[in-house]
Amino acid sequence: MHRRPNAGGLSLRAAREPSSESGARALVALLACTTFSFAGVYPGSLVAPGVICAAMIAVYRPWTAALGRPFPRLEFWLALILAAAAFQLLPLPAPLIDRLSPADRHVWQSLSLTPVNGPLPISVALVSTVWACAVLAGVIAVFLISRQIFMQGGVRIVTRGIAAAGLILGAIGLAQDATAHGSMYWRWKPLGEGAPPFGPFVDRNHFATWVVLGVPLALGYLIAHATAHRQDALPGASWHRTILHALDARAIWLTAAICLMLVALIASLSRSGMLGVTAAIFIGVALRRARSNGVSAAVYWILGAVGLTAAAALLRVNTADMMGRVGGATAAFAGRVAIWRATMPVIRDFWLTGTGVGTFDTAMLVYQRTPSLFRINAAHNHYVQLAAEGGLLVCVPVAGAIFLYARAASAALAEDESGMYWIRAGALCGLCGVAVQSIWETGLTTPANAVLAAMAAAIVVHRPESRVRIAP
Repeated sequence: MHRRPNAGGLSLRAAREPSSESGARALVALLACTTFSFAGVYPGSLVAPGVICAAMIAVYRPWTAALGRPFPRLEFWLALILAAAAFQLLPLPAPLIDRLSPADRHVWQSLSLTPVNGPLPISVALVSTVWACAVLAGVIAVFLISRQIFMQGGVRIVTRGIAAAGLILGAIGLAQDATAHGSMYWRWKPLGEGAPPFGPFVDRNHFATWVVLGVPLALGYLIAHATAHRQDALPGASWHRTILHALDARAIWLTAAICLMLVALIASLSRSGMLGVTAAIFIGVALRRARSNGVSAAVYWILGAVGLTAAAALLRVNTADMMGRVGGATAAFAGRVAIWRATMPVIRDFWLTGTGVGTFDTAMLVYQRTPSLFRINAAHNHYVQLAAEGGLLVCVPVAGAIFLYARAASAALAEDESGMYWIRAGALCGLCGVAVQSIWETGLTTPANAVLAAMAAAIVVHRPESRVRIAP
């Protein structure tokens, strides 16, 4: 017995699903809302993004995407990460918490300045862990929803949206850096200590994380776009005609977005950001060499223009400031090492359970013993901070999820013979660049960066859904 197709030739289930275009635009709106609302670092700035995310969860129900598939290993490990983080909030009986995390009671007593008896949670700062768990849940949902949307399409829409946001972000950052005197949006000062703000980001290094993710992704789209135009060019055309054919309106504004983001990154004087972008470029070159088919010759001219623009950006930066940042790298590294050493007692005391996700600055109120003019509120190394906050309880599922994701990313790149390969490769280069930057900074703790990383991760591993239309 044959099921009768609907009028459009698609199954009824596909007809009921939201279109990939509407879903992609919702993702762009979510990213823009999070990015330009102080990057989501303040509770009030995540109200609108939270509403958008909750609406998308209700529409797409990402937990149902794995139904009918083999055991979803990656989803299992992601759920395990969230469950481990939430477990840190549960009050545990006194004998159990004193056995699992003997230093936990000492930290609670040091913070409250009174004896603490009875059950205790693993987290030493419940409000911070609740906040971190909420952000983590939202980021995981964004990844699953993005991957679900990209199965039907929408990758190009989201990538163009990211490039457009980067264009605006770079313009705001440069204008603000020149005229705002350390204020965000020319009005507000950051509430916390740290590096100077840049654009809507309270920390210029976290702004750099956004750029490290955004530039390779936009560049991958530009290469894919220019390569696709190679097939439309007239055979035997001169090199300048080929370039003019490739440089249509979309290629021009994508190039402008990439250049403006790079100029803003250099103007921010973020050493970790420059290191991350450099690592992403080297990884991109390696992926280019592994690709069997070449790219359009016009692409090399476009990349050359981007490189010249980035070099010209040095004229925008005060030479003394740039030399001071470069010359201060050794002292900055020594300062980072001192912070990592100060964090080691936390890791030793909380090696199993961690202090609770999002609680590093609270724990360091007890463990910072070296006299300093500044309070240590971040480990300036994402891996060290994860070990301190999560212990083996969180680090083990994180390692499992990373391993499975790396396998899925490798398989997706190896199987993709379409022009989408360059967008995938760009997204992967951005993620790898941030992984390198994370040795020096904790930029992914900023919600806007975590949301962008989740979308980039989904672009890398998504599998296009084969749409088989039934003949009427």
